[in-house]
Amino acid sequence: MEKAPKDDISEKLIIGNKEKIDFPDMKRFGIVARIDSGARSSSAHCDKIWIEKMAGKRILCCHFLKRSHKVVRFEKFKKRKIKSSNGTFQSRYVVQLKIKLGNIVKLTDVTLTDRSTMNYTVLLGRKFLTNDFLIDVSRSYLQRKKGL
Repeated sequence: MEKAPKDDISEKLIIGNKEKIDFPDMKRFGIVARIDSGARSSSAHCDKIWIEKMAGKRILCCHFLKRSHKVVRFEKFKKRKIKSSNGTFQSRYVVQLKIKLGNIVKLTDVTLTDRSTMNYTVLLGRKFLTNDFLIDVSRSYLQRKKGL
């Protein structure tokens, strides 16, 4: 169920075009994310993605974010067709992840894909940003000082 929109603009958190975010459940903190209101979905980099069977269940496995050789496993996942930035459709795995930006924590769908050729390992799209944030595209890192 989606939250009711914050009608008062002063209730929204002002963020820049880049922000440091946390994945608290995955114990990954201070990850630089690109804020992209043009993208519907959020996405995160994975070096490798594969399916394993454990106790008769399909488990999605991946190396999450850059330089991570630790295997992360997801029991709940979907596969969805996503329109990429170049206009082509790709089949991607989607998982729900808790993301913290500033003082706001939201559970949101995140597509897993190889972003190794992109400048940012994480992209935050409209579904995450809706109702809670205003973007000042002329500025960066408004919610956390660099190095924290």
